[in-house]
Amino acid sequence: MSYYFGFNTPEEQKKKRKSDLTAIGEKVTSFFWDIAPANGFEMREGQQDMSFEIVDALIHDQHFAVEAGVGIGKSFGYLVPVLLYNKRMKKPVIVATSTIALQEQLWDDIHIVMKLLNLQPEVILAKGQTHYLCHKRADEHINTADAVIPDELQIGLESGFQERKQFSQTLPQNIWDKVNVQRFSMRNCGGCEKKCLYHAIRSKIKYTDGIILCNQDFLTAHLQQIRGWQDGLINREADLIVVDEAHNLDDKVRSATTKRINQGMLLGLIKSATNEVKAADRQNIYGDVEDAKKSISVFFDRLKAQMQEQIDHSRQDMRYADRFFFDGGEDSIALLKAMIESIKSVALSIQIYTSFDYGSRTTAASDELDSLSESLAEMIEQIDSNLLWIERKGKNAELVYCPKNTSQITNRLYFSGKERVILTSATMTNASNGEFVDQYSYFIGNTGFPTDERGCLSEPKPSPYPYDEHSMIYYCDDLPHPTQEHEAFIEQGVQRLLEVLEISGGKALVLFTAKTDMEEVYTILSKLNLPYKVLMQQPGSSQDKILNEFREDTNSVLLGTGAYWEGISIEGKSLSNVVIFRLPFPVPDPIIEYKASIAKDALMDVRVPEMIIKLKQGIGRLIRNFSDTGIVCIIDPRLRDDPPAKYHDIVWESLPIKNKTNSLDKLKRFFDSLSSLNDH
Repeated sequence: MSYYFGFNTPEEQKKKRKSDLTAIGEKVTSFFWDIAPANGFEMREGQQDMSFEIVDALIHDQHFAVEAGVGIGKSFGYLVPVLLYNKRMKKPVIVATSTIALQEQLWDDIHIVMKLLNLQPEVILAKGQTHYLCHKRADEHINTADAVIPDELQIGLESGFQERKQFSQTLPQNIWDKVNVQRFSMRNCGGCEKKCLYHAIRSKIKYTDGIILCNQDFLTAHLQQIRGWQDGLINREADLIVVDEAHNLDDKVRSATTKRINQGMLLGLIKSATNEVKAADRQNIYGDVEDAKKSISVFFDRLKAQMQEQIDHSRQDMRYADRFFFDGGEDSIALLKAMIESIKSVALSIQIYTSFDYGSRTTAASDELDSLSESLAEMIEQIDSNLLWIERKGKNAELVYCPKNTSQITNRLYFSGKERVILTSATMTNASNGEFVDQYSYFIGNTGFPTDERGCLSEPKPSPYPYDEHSMIYYCDDLPHPTQEHEAFIEQGVQRLLEVLEISGGKALVLFTAKTDMEEVYTILSKLNLPYKVLMQQPGSSQDKILNEFREDTNSVLLGTGAYWEGISIEGKSLSNVVIFRLPFPVPDPIIEYKASIAKDALMDVRVPEMIIKLKQGIGRLIRNFSDTGIVCIIDPRLRDDPPAKYHDIVWESLPIKNKTNSLDKLKRFFDSLSSLNDH
């Protein structure tokens, strides 16, 4: 082995990097033209183009964004150049997604590509911390008096299980939340670290030269540390990042910069901090503690009143809303300032008295209270730069706040460092015509993706699936308006739903934008003697049981909302009809309303792009492979042809299925014709 100790000038380093990337490009070509076909993989033009364009962007030192339609095989499209980059450059690569399902799929995909390329890098799958067992918390739970210890938990612990997926699916989520990792710190694991899988993963990703599969939340936290001149959570040598499901990136960054306070948390922290003061000195802080408790109670009573007012009097049904608007009037701001001042006063008093006894007692809670008071003081000083809202927490309310400039923060985290970032998703564009910067305009506005020479926007890669041969969209033009005439819309919408379900014989996924609509329609359908079973999305994070029932009962109908718009994949006849029960315009929400308030045209620049992206996601549930067939039925009159809405053309042009009708007879003939297609 020989070593070179010479000095490379920046120009020489650039030349070497370009040479290496060109060599990677040649290997990418060889993979798609020779290796993949020789191993029985079909040629997909969009997939190849995506890989070649990624290499070209890296050669030109650019960030890269591409919408890759369903069926392109986008994971192979980026994994091939990523693995070759890792091998040639000898640097770790990060691949981040927003869902656990895609992370686990990528684990399988990357090992297939590794075998084809004859490469064996270390691959580390780092799921979110709550997916892993915490031995310390599990021991504490088991040894708690009157603890509920289901057989599923006992058997899993005795079997040495470490991940949620290893435990039985019937283990209640509320029990798992008592034994999983919640607030990980490598310093606080105690004697458990040697047997903790999550601790091992966190240790490995700090030094690995391989491929790290993680979620966008973890990647964002890593970049926050890197930009703050800290070590980071992942090997800081990683200079190539892939963000899949990139349409969720701004939400993940906003979540990472969001802070929240609630009455129980504040009172509990003050109580813990007070207990750190010597008993003899506590009378000296009693007045400040009582003042803080009173101001906290008054402020959160105001929040609960605001929340209830919106539930009772909003034009939209807010019974199941997660977010509510914070009334930033003078009275509310005065109460907020008074609460923050009282917290600051009690934090200072406690700090003074704990300092008298420094070294002999813990000050963890008083230090945390002091830090919180400073954070709240900073927030109120910069209140015009922050977005505040209310969130429901059981029967109580939380105050939630984050910086307004999420786009600038995302730009700084993802596009200002040495790393080059590849972003992809099946739904990134909000228009199908115009310059690329126009097609990706909503994504650019949300993420601050660079549109100068530092960024490359790729031509969207359409799905290779034969949509117009295998599918048709039905749309209504004769129903009442969904919001202005809501009761009439539900009544007539259900009748239209029954008509389209009769055409498909059930076999349908019905997607709703509001949980209240879903429950109302389910109640109506459940009372009818229908020839198919009607299922409804269940509360909780795991939907495996209801989805398996839907798959196995071919003619059943499943009603869903939320994650069902993009988070499920059902292939085959069980899903032959996707029904959109009301166009997915965003519901009233503080974040959406803020975006709308700074837009030139709130409807066309915010609400319509949001709706288009979600509508494309919903329609994408229908065709999941080359043999899938079926229909999409939009139960909403707002896409009628006459008179057309302002957004009529841009919506229809954005959808992958161009074959459409407003005739139920034509829809039935088309659906019936699919049986002969399926026979072949």
